[in-house]
Amino acid sequence: MQSNNEPKEQPTLALIQQIKDGRLDPETIDKDLRQQCVEVFLGEGMTVSSIAQIFEKCEKTIRRDIEEVRERNALTPDVNLAKKTIGEMVMYVRIHRDHLMRLARAKDASVAEKSQAEYLAARVGLELIGKMQSLGYLPSKPTAIVGDVFHHFDGNDMAGLLDEISKQVIEVEKIASEAGVIPKEIEGDLSEVKVFIKKAESLKKKDVKEEQ
Repeated sequence: MQSNNEPKEQPTLALIQQIKDGRLDPETIDKDLRQQCVEVFLGEGMTVSSIAQIFEKCEKTIRRDIEEVRERNALTPDVNLAKKTIGEMVMYVRIHRDHLMRLARAKDASVAEKSQAEYLAARVGLELIGKMQSLGYLPSKPTAIVGDVFHHFDGNDMAGLLDEISKQVIEVEKIASEAGVIPKEIEGDLSEVKVFIKKAESLKKKDVKEEQ
């Protein structure tokens, strides 16, 4: 429990705002707080000289701060970290794909906008598969996809993803048909998507028969 005599901890952004407003003398900030502010300033793209000027310190001091910040943020290879990072990536990809799908269903969107949103949603799903392959979470060889994908990446989830992509392809073609035109680059990508889905479904059926 914090005692009444202890100074109340302030968020880093609040400290930075007080410094910028001239309400807080940067000389009164201790090293730890200064380094927290330095990290934020670096994220904003500020130069070492600009940060040094704000804190009324020499550039050498700020460079030492930056080096210590880097040391604290240094990462070592870790299986759990890799799993969490990949899981976070997959989560955000799904969020972006769902957002695109909502755009594709927007009542005030034009036919062209709906078609583009549907197409991008399908591409997001496929690019996720490609990224998972490059990271080693999915096999890169088409003939090995079903055998390993449904064991390493949750079979039901992958089946649902392929099903969703198939629906999106159908929806894109439907919208394009209604509009009477479809961009050549989208038409080519849709053909690739359909080939991929067909191979995946064929290999899945083969995998199921071998298990029986």
